[in-house]
Amino acid sequence: MDAIGRLAGGAAHDLNNILGAIEGYATLTQNSMPPGDPVRQDLEEIRKAVAKAATLTKTFFIFSLKNPAQRGTASLRAAAEKLRDRETELAALGIKLELDLSPGPQDVIGDPAKLDLLLAHLFANARDAMPSGGTLTVSARPAELTPGEVRSADTSKAGTVVCRLSVRDTGTGISPEDLPNIFDPFFTTKEKGKGTGLGLAVVYGVARQSNGWVEAESEPGKGSEFSVFLPVAPRPAGT
Repeated sequence: MDAIGRLAGGAAHDLNNILGAIEGYATLTQNSMPPGDPVRQDLEEIRKAVAKAATLTKTFFIFSLKNPAQRGTASLRAAAEKLRDRETELAALGIKLELDLSPGPQDVIGDPAKLDLLLAHLFANARDAMPSGGTLTVSARPAELTPGEVRSADTSKAGTVVCRLSVRDTGTGISPEDLPNIFDPFFTTKEKGKGTGLGLAVVYGVARQSNGWVEAESEPGKGSEFSVFLPVAPRPAGT
């Protein structure tokens, strides 16, 4: 996975340079053409495609860890609370949202925006796994592990007190054959044309940026549970 991440980061860097040139020349040409010229619309479509590709390269950077997280403090509970805004969307799909959140902010070290992105991908993955409806349960709570249970890249800095974010669905589940590959870039069990196959790779990358890790459990026909473990932020002196 680390080797794939380095490859993705290098490719994304080169691709960004190419996209910058395409966007620049397309914009210059578009601006030099008279209003009403039908070619202007063609150039606009090129620019839209470039924007989509640029978004994809940002995903590569996240997965490759070459886009460092802002080392602030993010609240796991606050990130999970935002999902209440999606209840109407889920209800229309026959999905019930249940939040099981431990009291307190549950602060972790990391970029709040990246944490929101991680949760958004897990949310979308669970939603898509329940085409006939079901229950989506999100829990966030502290946990104390034994040293042998810690799977951080740098265990010396992780400690044994973590925050655990769990997203569980009652959907179609994942086969034992596919489960070992779900964090691989572009691997997907979804139907063709749905998703990029990068969502869980991004979840993996964001967790790694915060010195955390991801675990997955699933059984066909019985749903899936993804658990993200993130080291807690140290408390200020005197608290």
